[in-house]
Amino acid sequence: MLKAYRTEIRPSDEQAVMIHKTIGTCRYVYNLYLQKNKEAYKADSSFLSGYDFSKWLNNEHARREEFAWIKEVPSKAVKQAIMNAETAYKKFFKKLASFPCFKRKSDYGSFYLIGTIHVKRHLIQLPKLGKVRLKEKGYIPSAGVRSATVSREGDRYFVSVLVEEQEACKKKSGPSEGIGIDMGIKMFLYTSDGEHVANVSRSNQLAKLTKSLKHQQRKLARRVKGSANFQKQKVIVQRLHRRIRNIKTDLKRKTVLKIVKKNPQFITIEHLHVKGMMKNRTLSNAFQQIGIGYFTDWLKVKCAECEIELRRVDRFYPSSQICSCCGERKKMLLHVRTYDCEHCGMSLDRDWNASINLKNAKDYTVLV
Repeated sequence: MLKAYRTEIRPSDEQAVMIHKTIGTCRYVYNLYLQKNKEAYKADSSFLSGYDFSKWLNNEHARREEFAWIKEVPSKAVKQAIMNAETAYKKFFKKLASFPCFKRKSDYGSFYLIGTIHVKRHLIQLPKLGKVRLKEKGYIPSAGVRSATVSREGDRYFVSVLVEEQEACKKKSGPSEGIGIDMGIKMFLYTSDGEHVANVSRSNQLAKLTKSLKHQQRKLARRVKGSANFQKQKVIVQRLHRRIRNIKTDLKRKTVLKIVKKNPQFITIEHLHVKGMMKNRTLSNAFQQIGIGYFTDWLKVKCAECEIELRRVDRFYPSSQICSCCGERKKMLLHVRTYDCEHCGMSLDRDWNASINLKNAKDYTVLV
């Protein structure tokens, strides 16, 4: 079993320069591959594979004196950048993604490393970089390391290490009944057993951080672009963005862990059309702040680890319109937050009622 461990690193000034240089070189090679393929397609409708481009880069392009700096960075990082560009093209040909775009220069980037990678309690040894200090000591296992990915986020640096481990035997209690999860705007989610999680974007902590972010962004807009004060203010804005993102990620991961720890027999979620929701001018910002896609992806990972069946009902399943008690159906406007059944007299919160219907759904697709 492969497992990734991600932690922050504290490189020296020389190591930070090498990280910046490697990220820049990988970006240049990625964009050069896209450019070469565009020119080849316009010339004779041909396609240049990643292997052929790598041979041309090493034997012709990088041997020129003005491009000798390509050889100064780890070769595996350059090759992985080429393979990433080739994969992007192949996904476009299979109509799985849009046409690949050129990468722009920014304070964010990453590169892949493989080879001699050794991990100790307080440091990690990487090709070309040497021994780099770890901020979190003893977190990454020292055995079974396969590869590493170094990334930069503003003024901070991280390493993600892929480790091969033996799958641990997990002691489970007897499985409980299934759980239905309904996600919304007012409440982040409602479960069929009555538990609910409030929308974190409405918390006082995030409200203060968002207000501070707007203020700092206005200050950044007044700075002269490229000046020293501009760079200092840019770091402040990046830190606020990171803080807000970490708070939201922490809530979603803890919520998933709390649900999985109950060891349900199955978990049923709804198939939400996120792209269609983002087209709604009134609600698009609210859906973006919630981050439904990240929650669903992390739920898939944890259900696979704990061997829990994850179900997904059809997009057009009327979970909010059906009475969970008698099965009567009626139309529900979005502003109506309580389901009042005229047939059996049941009165229940709209999202709670929907989560119970998701739990009892008979037509579904098994994701995990």
